[in-house]
Amino acid sequence: METNKNDYSVIVFLENETKPKKWNYVHKLNGFSMFLNNSHPTWKYMNVYERRTSKFLKQFHKGNFIPPFL
Repeated sequence: METNKNDYSVIVFLENETKPKKWNYVHKLNGFSMFLNNSHPTWKYMNVYERRTSKFLKQFHKGNFIPPFL
């Protein structure tokens, strides 16, 4: 079993939205950002957390490089 499979929770902030959207069980961050570009093109940035501990890891802005794993 992969050690970092679905290790992230991500909170995404969208333009013109008052409440951010949250996803649990995110696997590859770069693939998730491609999903956001297609399904939620108005996303501005996302905060990435360790799913098991809820520890904040990093913030990524749309258009910047996003690695698969941290």
